[in-house]
Amino acid sequence: MVVASLNQLQMSTEVRNWDVVAKAMEAAGATSSEMYIRAKALALGKLDPMPTSSPEAPYSISAVAG
Repeated sequence: MVVASLNQLQMSTEVRNWDVVAKAMEAAGATSSEMYIRAKALALGKLDPMPTSSPEAPYSISAVAG
């Protein structure tokens, strides 16, 4: 469990938030949606699998939220 805590400390806030979403969806058994696929990918630090309108932010939807 110490490794998991260390990994969480190294995550950015946004990645940590996506990790929380992905784990909550897994716990609820809701793993077949595009939202889960997106949350899981972003939680793992991968590129956003859903297209965004902001190419300068491939890892985030932050640029289109503001």
